[in-house]
Amino acid sequence: MKALGLENLTLKLWVPTRSQAWNPSPLKTAELIQADMAQVGVKVVIVPVEGRFQEARLMDMSHDLTLSGWATDSNDPDSFFRPLLSCAAIHSQTNLAHWCDPKFDSVLRKALSSQQLAARIEAYDEAQSILAQELPILPLASSLRLQAYRYDIKGLVLSPFGNASFAGVYREKQDEVKKP
Repeated sequence: MKALGLENLTLKLWVPTRSQAWNPSPLKTAELIQADMAQVGVKVVIVPVEGRFQEARLMDMSHDLTLSGWATDSNDPDSFFRPLLSCAAIHSQTNLAHWCDPKFDSVLRKALSSQQLAARIEAYDEAQSILAQELPILPLASSLRLQAYRYDIKGLVLSPFGNASFAGVYREKQDEVKKP
C-alpha cells in the first residue's frame, strides 16, 4: 500500500442489514471483508443500510464499496453482464458500480447478436477478460439452485432456467415405482 501511496486508507462498505437470498448473513460477510482488508493495511468502516433505502442511496455514489448480490432467472451470461455492468444499466439502477466501458458494451452486443454458440462463448470470454482487467465488481460467491423430485412423479421437465411446467405431470402407481 505504501508503494501505491495509499497509506492510512479508509473505505466505507455499505451492507444490507437483513438476510438476503444471495447472502444469508451480510453483516458477517462484511466483518470478514473488514478483517481481510485490515491485513493489508486498509481500514473498512461497515455502514449498515436498510434495504428500502439502499438502492436510492447507492445511486448518489457517496460510498466506497457496497455488498450486493444478483440472482438471475436464466443461465444466459447476458442476464448477468448487461443488468450489472452495461453503461445503460447505470440509469436503470442495477449497475451499482457505475462502471461504464463502451468496449465491454460492444462485446455484449456482439455476443447477443450472434446465433452461433461458439461465437457467443468467444465474446463472453472476451467480456470476462475485460472484467478481470478492470475489476469493477468482485464476485465473492455463487449460489446453487436445487430442485427436488420424487421417483413416482413423471412428466415433469426441470428447466435450467429455474422454472417448471406442470402440464402433463402425473404420479406413477405405487406398484410401478422403480427406485434406484
